[in-house]
Amino acid sequence: MAAAEGPSFWLGNETLKVPVALFALNRRRLCERLRQNKDVQKNSIVLLQGGEETQRYCTDTGIVFRQKHVLNYKVQKNKMVLWCPINGIISCVFPEVLLDDWIHPPEFFKNKYAVDEAHYVTERGVNTDSGNVSKEASFEGISQFNVNNKILHPEIAECRVIKTDMELEVLRYTNKISSEAHKEVMKAVKVGMKEYEMERPV
Repeated sequence: MAAAEGPSFWLGNETLKVPVALFALNRRRLCERLRQNKDVQKNSIVLLQGGEETQRYCTDTGIVFRQKHVLNYKVQKNKMVLWCPINGIISCVFPEVLLDDWIHPPEFFKNKYAVDEAHYVTERGVNTDSGNVSKEASFEGISQFNVNNKILHPEIAECRVIKTDMELEVLRYTNKISSEAHKEVMKAVKVGMKEYEMERPV
């Protein structure tokens, strides 16, 4: 992939820089499909909420968190809420509020994730009794909306079937890295070794 211009998702060192334009393109493709779907009402929106980290039982030890693929397909952040009207006019993310020393203004997230707006997750409203943020699927008054939870998943799945050029570039990179890692493991294997010993050959 050519050097990413503008904001990108990057894990550092020699890893691939994935332009956030890829995620913006994926959002547009989904909205285009939904606009062509006769079962989708006009002025509908797509609302996706990222998963949340959990602890092992009552300890403070975290369980390894993996984001659901449908959210990673639309925005590269783990803990995020994505709001995207199918008319394509605006997309919006709701990042978490972090410790004071780490807080960025909403404009930072708007540019970082290539969306039209960004608001802190605390702006969604807090339950005055528990102090917890309400879950969108069960907020008070949801019965006033026509909620369809059957259309979105198949449409996202169809979007993921045919890859864009940018997606193909990411897949080529991940396949190459995986293959190289497999070759290194096989070169280090010796008779009598246990599987766990091959996880990190020396």
